[in-house]
Amino acid sequence: MSTPLVSFDHTTAEDAPFRWYHVHDTFAPAEARALRETFPRDGFRMVTRTGTDKSYAMYHRQLHPVDDAEAGAAGLAGPWRRLVAEVTGPAYRTAVAGLTGLPVGDAPVEVNVWRYGGSCWLDPHVDKPEKLVTHVLYFNEAWPTGRGGDLLLLGSSSGADVVRRVAPVANTGVLLVRGEESWHAVERVREEAGGLERLSAQVVFRRG
Repeated sequence: MSTPLVSFDHTTAEDAPFRWYHVHDTFAPAEARALRETFPRDGFRMVTRTGTDKSYAMYHRQLHPVDDAEAGAAGLAGPWRRLVAEVTGPAYRTAVAGLTGLPVGDAPVEVNVWRYGGSCWLDPHVDKPEKLVTHVLYFNEAWPTGRGGDLLLLGSSSGADVVRRVAPVANTGVLLVRGEESWHAVERVREEAGGLERLSAQVVFRRG
């Protein structure tokens, strides 16, 4: 049996401001480097929204599910094909269920990649009720302090009520358990980031 690509061995369970998990050393060093160096660059589209409930602007590509299976994998390097196969497979589901206690064994799963360039952001929000848990994985080798782009875990719907900040640094990630008070946001990326983009992948388990 092959060694799992994704590891939760170095994960901390957190209760403030809501239940979430901080994952470190998600991948072995060589695998982390391969995923970072081959992060998808094509097939993204800008998604934007402004409104009273949630506003955002970022670049998005869905890898799974897609109407055409080859479309989701088109242009993906081998490390990314392996990652998609693993996070949609049974061993990963078992690991997430064991960590969170959530019934994800038969839950539909969605895999996305995101790029946040200058002035991209995601306003404070609570995930929709059909979401169970979201695993966000980060792929920037480094992320300069003060450039925005942090994940903000909030004590309320106010963007100023920041309880925890999580920098989008490679080989780390978070699992966010959906709840009525699980407010979170992504801080606006500063224009002066000099072309630096915030790179992440997202695995979402939904209620069946």
